[in-house]
Amino acid sequence: MKMLAVLPLLLAFAPDPSGQPSPKTYALTDVTVIDGTGSSPQPHRTVVISGNRIAAIQPAEAQLDGTVERIDGKGKFLIPGLWDMHVHLAYMGDVACPALIANGVTSVRDLGGGLEVIDWLRAEIAAVDLIGPRVYRSGPVVDGPKPGARDRLVIDSTEDGRRAVSFLKARGVDFIKVHNGLQPEPYFALLDEAKRQGIQVVGHIPLSIMDPATAVDAGHRSVEHIVSLMEGPVYQKVKAGKSQEAAIAEFTDAEARRLARTMVANAAWFDPTLVGYWARANQWDIRAQGDPRDRYVSASGKEFWDTFPDLPDKPELRALLARGFDRFLEITRIQHQEGVRFLAGTDLAAKYVYPGFSLHDGLVWLNKAGLTPMEALIAGTRNCAESLGRLHELGTIEQGKLADLVLLDRNPLEDIRNTTRIAVVVANGRVFRRAELDNILEQVAAAAPTR
Repeated sequence: MKMLAVLPLLLAFAPDPSGQPSPKTYALTDVTVIDGTGSSPQPHRTVVISGNRIAAIQPAEAQLDGTVERIDGKGKFLIPGLWDMHVHLAYMGDVACPALIANGVTSVRDLGGGLEVIDWLRAEIAAVDLIGPRVYRSGPVVDGPKPGARDRLVIDSTEDGRRAVSFLKARGVDFIKVHNGLQPEPYFALLDEAKRQGIQVVGHIPLSIMDPATAVDAGHRSVEHIVSLMEGPVYQKVKAGKSQEAAIAEFTDAEARRLARTMVANAAWFDPTLVGYWARANQWDIRAQGDPRDRYVSASGKEFWDTFPDLPDKPELRALLARGFDRFLEITRIQHQEGVRFLAGTDLAAKYVYPGFSLHDGLVWLNKAGLTPMEALIAGTRNCAESLGRLHELGTIEQGKLADLVLLDRNPLEDIRNTTRIAVVVANGRVFRRAELDNILEQVAAAAPTR
């Protein structure tokens, strides 16, 4: 696998030119802490980072040791490091990793790709040979027969479903990702075995499942993509002879509420990945106008995009996708009204989804779908850590937790778009100031055409 030339990206970690080691204790002084718990902002706080941990959260006037390196946070806002809960790094390449950090995304959930590739990236990040986020991963997707699909474990029996769980768990995956080609028998066997062995199942609800609520009741832990809420019923009804329009119309608000209540009762998570569907509905304008963030996408990522050609530009198709996206927002709003717990994910590797940048767009879409800025922020921080069983060390700003933090110039609770106003990123205790983040992005842009 091609790896990004790392020397320019490691400058933030290099020793001081004087030969003295860089300070290992930092203080973000006089910040307003938005800790990710949902509590009110805490103004005039100083957050001390020692090594890769949050050592203290104290009043701004508290005294600091003279060896602590101060970072002025006056008038700024400190949030937990952001997460992207739906990425495919194997298809986007190594340059996506520093681009994520430059956008304040300090953790990701990788939902399918070559396990060896992902684990290589994780090892490079851990060794500080590549700037990148924490990566939790599924490895290969578990699916049914599907010609041309890559990185899949194809199962078609109850025995296969159970064996797949043991196979993946033995390889140390963090959870199991399923796709929509599974048949009911192997799928429900996999859910049962995963529950027995204590490992999460996330992903698409299979097309073969007429009622998605049965999947959630059986232990499908995190529903990925807004379409998974109705894809199976629509597919089955079309297969039985109904028109697609009629089948979609039968997924009413009442049906959406029924499914949402089942998800709440089972403490299931929902990651609608709205930004990817917005890009699909606006693909013609994006292609015609261009997007400056395109320069941060690897050549291999663009080649992967090309396996999904743009649709023909027809007024009726534009109108259909626009109406579909509006309906997706309505369904998302219903899910929120019913108390479903959200995760923020982008489906990075989908066409016109950009590493790190699109996560911020996704937070905006959650806000437009009814989540408050605080709720959207929690969907991109605390909820992510909790869903993976990592809330004891990540997801919120609390003493003793790992130091994944983002310092913002503007208040994200006034406007969620202010999550893009990044002054400093702290990733596992390593501090990247704005100039360093800009340098990282320039290095990514320079390397992307060769990756």
